[in-house]
Amino acid sequence: MASRPRLLLASVAFAALVFTTPVLAQQDSAYLPGAGVNYETRLSAVEDQLRTMTGKAEQLEHIVQRLQQDILRLQSDYEARLAKLETAPPPVVVSAPPPQPAPTPAPAAPAPSAGGNAPVAQPKGDEPVNPATSVKGTLGALKMQGDRVTGAVANPQAPPLPETPPDYGLTPQENYDRAFGLLRQANYDEAEKAFKSFIDKNPHDKQLDNAKYWYGETFYARGKFNDAALAFADAYQQSPKGNKAPDSLLKMAMALGKLEKTQDACATLSSLKSQYPNASQSIRARADQERANLKCGKN
Repeated sequence: MASRPRLLLASVAFAALVFTTPVLAQQDSAYLPGAGVNYETRLSAVEDQLRTMTGKAEQLEHIVQRLQQDILRLQSDYEARLAKLETAPPPVVVSAPPPQPAPTPAPAAPAPSAGGNAPVAQPKGDEPVNPATSVKGTLGALKMQGDRVTGAVANPQAPPLPETPPDYGLTPQENYDRAFGLLRQANYDEAEKAFKSFIDKNPHDKQLDNAKYWYGETFYARGKFNDAALAFADAYQQSPKGNKAPDSLLKMAMALGKLEKTQDACATLSSLKSQYPNASQSIRARADQERANLKCGKN
């Protein structure tokens, strides 16, 4: 195999000689006597060509040496793999186990008693079932009879897989939009769950203030005023400077009024007026109406 690089080197050198000879012959014809060319110039040109050919030959020799090294490395790797295969132990042949005798069928369980409770089947010899070896669960009442287990359900039913959450794989904004869409559809039960899921999963989202406010609305719309008051109070306390803080105070006061907690409702409306004097016109008008309904006085 080592003779291949030498043959390749000889072929490359021969090709270089074949392709460069016409060039030299063509250039030599330009330096014939009588052409008015200085022989010293001709000699210099020939020396330059020889140096160029020598450089190319050295490059080819270097390439051939690298190819020879690659071939030797591949040969060594091949021989090592072959030696490893030759020294590998023969495969172990595992014989098939002898056939086992068919198990004796278990005796049929006795019929249920008049009370409707099916008695546990007794093992051979009418021996009582040992409670320590009897397991009750989804497979029925199990007991050991020698080296066999009896009493299991023939075809047990696997429990159903949990349902995929409706907000699975959605972005926070998509979750919020889904919850708000349920609220607009007056599907308050599902909207409550959707807003609660959004609040739990996105405690720092930009829509958190809005989500907490609309979460309280899901209770208020269903007449769950105690839950609504708590939800609006939480929305206000968590973000008193948020964009929904005045709305939360107003709706908390309204929920307290529905619960006939007039004093607390009036105090909440007073706090709304003092803390947010620049609230929107609609909020201030609604707050004044609630004060009149609750007869809060001139606070």
